[in-house]
This record gives sequence, structure tokens and C-alpha cells, in this order.
Amino acid sequence: MVGEGLEMIEDELTPTRRQFPRIPTENVVMIHRIGPAEQQEMATARQIGLGGLMISSVEPLGVDSYLRLKITIDNEVVEATGRVVWEKPADDGSTDVGVAFISIDSAHSDTILAQMWQADAS
Repeated sequence: MVGEGLEMIEDELTPTRRQFPRIPTENVVMIHRIGPAEQQEMATARQIGLGGLMISSVEPLGVDSYLRLKITIDNEVVEATGRVVWEKPADDGSTDVGVAFISIDSAHSDTILAQMWQADAS
């Protein structure tokens, strides 16, 4: 089973278990918010899994906003489209943003899965 043996990370805003496990990470992410209030910024992914990621953003991106994401993982760029599902202020003044993937190709999913297995092995 995908993610079997990987530590599940829960956040206080998620009342039920996630469908996909996530792992801690420090990946660079280029974010392009899609829509009338377009915005681009570099951010850091703090957690990642096959279903999405949690990023640390300099400002709120807006719940239900759609994003084009370019995530750097082990010198590869993973491209995905996601939707902001939650936001909360972080202790350092940034905003923690939960993003669910709505479109990602299988090769990029495999790159994320490889990172998860690598983290689980260490």
C-alpha cells in the first residue's frame, strides 16, 4: 500500500486522518496563484505527500485559491496544480498554507513517493 510504514503527520485543523501520509521536508516551491488576483512568490514546503503539501508563505494566499506549483525535489522540478484548503498564521509571522493537489502527473507523483521512501529509510 502507498505510504505504508510512513509516519502520518496531522495538524490541528484536520479533524480526521489524512488520505495520504505526509513527511517533513524543506523543499523550495514557486507558487503562481491563478485568477484575478494573480500573485507569484517563492515559498518553502514544510510537509509533502501524494495528496498535497503544507507551505510557509509570506502572506495568505486565500482559501479556495488555485495555484500552479513548481516544487524542487532532489534537483528535479515537480509541477502540480493545487487548491488552498486551509491557512493559519505561523508563530514567525508567515502563513502556513495547506494545499491539496488537484492535478499532478504520475512521473511527478513518483518523485514525491521516492522522497517519502527515502525519508522513511533514514
